[in-house]
Amino acid sequence: MVLRKITGLFVCALVIGCAAFATAGIPDPAESVANMAGVDAQGVALFVLPNGGGSNFSNAQILSGGTAGDIIDATIDCTINDAFGAPVVAFPAEDMWLASTAGGMVPCVGGTSADQNTDAAGYTTWANPLRAGGNDTGTCEVMISGVNLIAGALSEVPFALAFNSADINGDGGVSLADVGLFSGIFFGSYDFAADFHADGVISLADVGRMALGIGTACP
Repeated sequence: MVLRKITGLFVCALVIGCAAFATAGIPDPAESVANMAGVDAQGVALFVLPNGGGSNFSNAQILSGGTAGDIIDATIDCTINDAFGAPVVAFPAEDMWLASTAGGMVPCVGGTSADQNTDAAGYTTWANPLRAGGNDTGTCEVMISGVNLIAGALSEVPFALAFNSADINGDGGVSLADVGLFSGIFFGSYDFAADFHADGVISLADVGRMALGIGTACP
């Protein structure tokens, strides 16, 4: 009987130890943190292109809460921790990506991944231009291995980050079809999809960014 109890306790300890080992070093969305330190509550917009030739995050533009079109640094800082709050080191950049909650922003393969693998502190960023098309005026989430980063006391996600692109139809390339869509908006009613300068009007500034995008495509 005593031997059976000892064996039972050993098995329980082994199971608990295995469970702890299994979660150590694995990202836990509830313990991880992401913020846009340079942005308060105002909405911001980012111009993206399929080839990564759009704006970097330090050149995002204010949508509200200030003068529309003004430049603001919307760099996203992210620290990935495991269930024990320990940093997850060298977690692959391709397993961390951004997604628009309404799905209007259409990324190229790997086009919204983090800039680099996590460092010794579990830290990475989104600062470089994304490779994507489409448009979305909703919110943006950080995805870790396909799971939404949980908004907690130290994390601001989801972000009020909108996207638009010269790839208006989101098919992975900027073609005459997109030029036609842009022309329709330019000579018609306002649509954020073509407001690449994010200042509330469709103007020559947007024409310039449309021209910049022509011929670009996902790698």
